[in-house]
Amino acid sequence: MFNPFKDLPKDSGKLHSSPIIHRYERNPILSDKDVPYAASFVFNAGVNLFRGKYVIAPRVDLFDEERHTPALAIGTGLGWSDDGIHWEMEPEQIRVHYKGKILPWVCDARLTVLEDELYLTFCFENQHSERPGIAKWRGAGVDFDAVCIGIPQQRNMVLYPEKINGMYMRLERPSNQWGDPFHIWYAKSPDMKYWGEQELLLGCEDVPWANKKIGAGAPPIKTDKGWLLIFHAVDDNPDRAVTVAGGRTWSKRYTCGAALFDKDDPTKLIAITKEPLIAAEAPYETGFEGIWVEDTIFPCGAIIDQNDPSTLRIYYGAGDYCTCLATAKLEELWSVMTPTKRKAQYANIPFRIEEWDGQ
Repeated sequence: MFNPFKDLPKDSGKLHSSPIIHRYERNPILSDKDVPYAASFVFNAGVNLFRGKYVIAPRVDLFDEERHTPALAIGTGLGWSDDGIHWEMEPEQIRVHYKGKILPWVCDARLTVLEDELYLTFCFENQHSERPGIAKWRGAGVDFDAVCIGIPQQRNMVLYPEKINGMYMRLERPSNQWGDPFHIWYAKSPDMKYWGEQELLLGCEDVPWANKKIGAGAPPIKTDKGWLLIFHAVDDNPDRAVTVAGGRTWSKRYTCGAALFDKDDPTKLIAITKEPLIAAEAPYETGFEGIWVEDTIFPCGAIIDQNDPSTLRIYYGAGDYCTCLATAKLEELWSVMTPTKRKAQYANIPFRIEEWDGQ
């Protein structure tokens, strides 16, 4: 017998958004028409509060008119807002400086405020595969300096907004070379440059509606209940395959969920949503001719509303096309989370079940 976590459910059936979720009535809040440079899609935006202002870092893709792959260009914008809805975008896209060069195709960024500094975590595409990175804002304009650049293949890197027991902590999602499900891992560092102590944070098998991969969405939020992580989850079924932009075949569904970790030990899972928080249902999320892919919800920002501490804002990419906003009351969020623990406490489960004691 083989790895008990390899063969996850083929299909989770019809997925719906939780009734506690409220989409902003004027979604999307950011798209190609809202940026001062050529763009086809503006999505997967990291969002945070920094020194009294909302700050956003959306992915910006530019394609030809027929949307052929690969893209003509991929980058990341930067903008500011007083209300987190209406944005004033910088005239240029973000530049990440690394060893005297500007990194190419920086995308899928998250924003973390740590020790009163603004950090960008990201992936960048290059001829030697995708690599993750962390960069620090220079304090003006669109220039960031790389603090740490990782090895392939990793995505969905996020930083915790404070040190944990004297160590910096980040989440990451390495690709699995065997094609098995991808999981969320954590790592620790004394200086944000050298990272170690990597271990499993959340397994794909812990998310009931995922069978392909999961990844960290927004940087974790420290609440009175514990560390709240908004994540994305993917299930795939070839029987659902449709033809999308550029003539490609698409059979995946990306959804948004939430997990809660112990306040004193953020590596310890204590609760999770057993169903998605957000599934693609609105016209700008699926079925609209402007989208790039079907059924795709990709959260990259989650913050407590500065004018209403009882409300969580979730910023997410829809259809790999635009940036949207949804809200939920924290008390209602806690009510739809189920106490639980990881099925595998560490990533050391052997391939043969008979050798595994279930702990």
